Amino acid sequence: MAKKVKVGFIGCGGIAGYHFGHFEKLTDRAQVTAVCDLVDERVKKTADRFKATPYADWREMLAKEKLDAVYVCVEPCAHEKKGTGGMELAAIEKGCHLFVEKPVAMSMAYAKKVQAGLKKNKLINAAGFQDRYQDIAPRMKGWLATKDVAFFNGYWVGGMPGVWWWRRRETSGGQAVEQTIHIFDMARYLFGEVTAVQAFGRRGVIRDVENYDTEDASAVNLQFANGVIGTIYSGCFTKCGGKCGIDIYCKDARLDYTERVGFKAIEPNLTIEMKTGNDYGQEEDDTFIDAILDGDQSLVLSPYSEAVRDLQVVLAANESMDNGGKVVALK
Repeated sequence: MAKKVKVGFIGCGGIAGYHFGHFEKLTDRAQVTAVCDLVDERVKKTADRFKATPYADWREMLAKEKLDAVYVCVEPCAHEKKGTGGMELAAIEKGCHLFVEKPVAMSMAYAKKVQAGLKKNKLINAAGFQDRYQDIAPRMKGWLATKDVAFFNGYWVGGMPGVWWWRRRETSGGQAVEQTIHIFDMARYLFGEVTAVQAFGRRGVIRDVENYDTEDASAVNLQFANGVIGTIYSGCFTKCGGKCGIDIYCKDARLDYTERVGFKAIEPNLTIEMKTGNDYGQEEDDTFIDAILDGDQSLVLSPYSEAVRDLQVVLAANESMDNGGKVVALK
């Protein structure tokens, strides 16, 4: 029998459930053998689902289990709680390959420590940016490579998620960090590295949510190394339909990308439409497991290092918002 990757999960909530469905189709290559969560009912249900060992403390799980890989699927503020040393760093110390859901941290200092540890120990790594695995992603990138891109507008505008930690900046990082980061990641995938960030946010639209203190809306201006400029909007206030995607304007052409749905590319005498046709989430997890089995980091389209660059951009947006729209230069 071929080797199976033994996987442990830290966190058994909503985003972990997304991956659990994929692992039920990965039984020939991977096995979820240990799961950890602070919610007793949730961890027991997950343990029964996979015949895995349940834990309430990730430190105990890492100490007792012989795992090949660890998935970290926790709220943004949980990665580096004081006094724990950090769950990712502990997994790295145990020699575990690492998949971390976005945002991978709430500080650049911690994210860079994790990145350095992964590199030093030559561990396969990935972050939860499944949009890169859409079959339309390389088609869009290839089409744009033949065009003179002038600017773009990106969006993640919708309602407010119901989880407790989302509505406070100190526990979620705010919408740009926690949610719209998917749009920032796709913009970087399509246009390259960001060199400068300027952002403005506003409050006061949402007045009926208890214990809420983050931005209702924000606009983040980006300048890229190749000259492209763009603005990415976030909003968590609307109850009348939203918008997620990127509208891209080129010389004599444009491309409209609807996140996880498809794109339309328009030229003077040609229109190209393509719907997302693959299970990109399944491919994300398949690829991570295959990369471990093959010992080939290059298979992963969303390595931890890319997530760190995304984090740098959105944290710079928060810094700019908090300082009256000050321009933040990125290295």
